[in-house]
Amino acid sequence: MKMIMAIFSAALLMLVDEASAQTTYSVSVSVHASVRALSKEQVRQILKKASRILRKNSVSNGDADVACDVTFTLKGPIRTFGSANTPPIIMDEQQRDAVHEVDSDVADVDFHVKVVDEIQFCRPELTDPSFNGCAFPIESRSIIVVRPRRNFPDHILWAHEFGHLTGLGHRDSQCALMTSCSVAELKSVTRPRVNKQECSCLRGGPGFCQLPAAVRCPPQPVSCQ
Repeated sequence: MKMIMAIFSAALLMLVDEASAQTTYSVSVSVHASVRALSKEQVRQILKKASRILRKNSVSNGDADVACDVTFTLKGPIRTFGSANTPPIIMDEQQRDAVHEVDSDVADVDFHVKVVDEIQFCRPELTDPSFNGCAFPIESRSIIVVRPRRNFPDHILWAHEFGHLTGLGHRDSQCALMTSCSVAELKSVTRPRVNKQECSCLRGGPGFCQLPAAVRCPPQPVSCQ
């Protein structure tokens, strides 16, 4: 009986440890030479805020909105790039892929962030005139984002694009981290929604889940507070 109780107790401890363990991802950042430079402190603040919106207050947890203990940390210097193949405005698939390949050989980094001026192409099936970020194809382990702007929630954008990198798609909610609407609409949301399944993908890392088909933004606004 004592042996059974000991095994049971050990199993419970393993479950608790797994649920409470922190997942930390190292990030490299490269900025296009024509884009205003970013300091290490600016990048660290974006990553810190991105981590905070995922971890949030666990007291308010529910199945539809959980505290997801994921942390992003900067590794290495802020690099620069820019060439005929990697312009500041991404117009087609070839340019997108060339930017994804920038610094792809940085050792021991979980994923890469590339900062450009504009993104006018991401996926062939998406016909929007411009995008704030692009993580497709997710096999690149790279996300491309537009340069940080005043009054824009860049930390939410970076966390959102990382979600795509793990295989998460959009969902039909203007309150969710993985909203199909512009992440700019989340700048006043104190707690962007992350459900259990999404947290599992975020904790699993790049390529952990299977990227679904695109979802469009719902036409009617809702309250997210």
